Amino acid sequence: MVHFSQSVSRLSALGLLFAAVSAYEAAKSPTSGCDFAATGFDFIIVGGGTSGLVVANRLTENPDVTVGVLEAGTYRPGDFLILTPGATGPAVLGTESGTGSQLQGNTSYDWMFNTEPQTGLDNAIVRYPSGKVVGGSSAINTMVWMRASASEYDLWGNNFGNGDEWTWDGLLPYFIKTESWTPPPLILPEQERSADLASVHGTTGYINSSYDNWDSDIEIPVVSSANALGIPTTSNPDAGNGTGILYTARVVNPITGERSYAGNAYYEPFASRPNLKLISEATVTKVLFNTDGPEPVATGVEFLWGGESYTANSNLEVILSAGTILTPKLLELSGVGNATILESFGIDVVLDSPYVGENFHDHCVTYSDFQLKNGLQTLDWLTFNTTFATAASEEYASNRTGPLSYTNAVNGPTSIRSFTSDEDYESIMASIDEFINTTETKSGLHAAQIQATKVMAEEGKVAWVQYVVVPQGGIGSVAKANTSYATTVVILTHPLAQGNTHIQSTNITESPSINPHFAENNVDINVLAAGSKFIRQMMEGSGIVEALSLPSNETMTEDDWMAHVRSHMGSTAHYLGTAAMAPQEMGGVVSNSLKVYGLANVRVVDASVFPFMLSVPILQSVYAVAEKASDIIKRDYGF
Repeated sequence: MVHFSQSVSRLSALGLLFAAVSAYEAAKSPTSGCDFAATGFDFIIVGGGTSGLVVANRLTENPDVTVGVLEAGTYRPGDFLILTPGATGPAVLGTESGTGSQLQGNTSYDWMFNTEPQTGLDNAIVRYPSGKVVGGSSAINTMVWMRASASEYDLWGNNFGNGDEWTWDGLLPYFIKTESWTPPPLILPEQERSADLASVHGTTGYINSSYDNWDSDIEIPVVSSANALGIPTTSNPDAGNGTGILYTARVVNPITGERSYAGNAYYEPFASRPNLKLISEATVTKVLFNTDGPEPVATGVEFLWGGESYTANSNLEVILSAGTILTPKLLELSGVGNATILESFGIDVVLDSPYVGENFHDHCVTYSDFQLKNGLQTLDWLTFNTTFATAASEEYASNRTGPLSYTNAVNGPTSIRSFTSDEDYESIMASIDEFINTTETKSGLHAAQIQATKVMAEEGKVAWVQYVVVPQGGIGSVAKANTSYATTVVILTHPLAQGNTHIQSTNITESPSINPHFAENNVDINVLAAGSKFIRQMMEGSGIVEALSLPSNETMTEDDWMAHVRSHMGSTAHYLGTAAMAPQEMGGVVSNSLKVYGLANVRVVDASVFPFMLSVPILQSVYAVAEKASDIIKRDYGF
């Protein structure tokens, strides 16, 4: 996730804290392989991450329902790195940038996937982090807590054939259910106390959401400049209109100052339930099927634990919550997927499901750096001002507040007409028409997505880019000593790029191929170039910029901006869609009850079911979908 919530510069200050913390070792698995295999379960959940733990928690609220959860990663309750906001790092997933995270890029916490060489990026490879712990990516992401516009969720139900249950109105109760929300402070220019804001937030959910308690010297002048350029501050971004400059919520407990994530919210307080068993460091190798009936019936899973192979049995369902990359991998290794791919690896075909692993969507980004005027306090001070760094370390150690608790405070989801000149807008719309006329759609779903994208661009009501301004440098370019910087990020929220992920062998330890097809169409490049031009204008109007750092040219041609985008493009790791929820005839893999078409009792609950990209980080939506899925399962079985 690219929201740069923490900075490279904080690592030295955090070191003062970490020096007092002994090396953290993963906890022992709550259950052994023998004990897990000997237990008969009603439901087996593959993946103890963000979605899987939500479903496990909600199903085991009924003491008569037994659930077994298998997580391939380690169990790390109370882990200082996971809990400390400042340890997350900027997570810059560009082709030439560093990360600075103590979690992402750390093999103890991150699966560290990589894309295939991207032809549109001169064969560069983009990093894809994925949580390798109980709690999944909710344990290592940058904790941004946002909702998209109502019309985007309405597309799920109305345009992609999933019905009213999967519209904004159908999902809002689950956004509310998952959170325990703390109101924001009034910090930004034009920000107001909205009476309606509290009505769309929950106060009794398991995930704590709150707002920053420290701000740098750049947020207010940058927002004032955006306002002057026509981007308004929105005081209620969570009620269905997600555009404008907003003070961003994050999943941090305001009392403890620590990350709130699926592990410590949905699992740890409930681990003693006798009807819930979780096994960590357990790699599921395949779903087992009985193929004697009209539809294959999942009977359980095979898994590896401690170097031994085991079988676990389920009476009702196998639920896949392994994520956008690993859920299609497991389906394919189990014989469910495109028959041509499966047969090429000698896998017996249980079900020919040609769209498994397809419909891969992600937010691509580009970034720029600006040197700031002397005296402006940013996170860079943690590297060159010993007094500031020491005070920050002491404040966090004592109160869990201050710079080391900072997550990115300001985001700007912006509609396409808000940041483009007339000339740029006409060029972008022409490139969309050209894309439509020259693209052979892969499915009915793909065709519907492209049409929806064009309509959103024409109507101008949905965010097309998201601006993030990070009070820190050294991300895209080399920072000068004793100097303050701002790094600006332009996130393309509705790219036309669409990719896939598939197995490369039958070896369970080999990562699948991942190809998002970044920068292979002119629309995405044109939008990012226009967004980059606008954010330079916004920064120059803020009155805080001393010099351009990246790109450093005062004058940029259209070709220059296009080249900049291609050479400084990355990902937010908001990938989704590889087991899309849509009618089967449109190319869907799962139904609106999240059951895999053609299988009697396999369900998918994770971001892979999202049929279309959203204009914001997807964490809150993942929780809401998992909460809704839990109710659907309960309804199906009458408990």
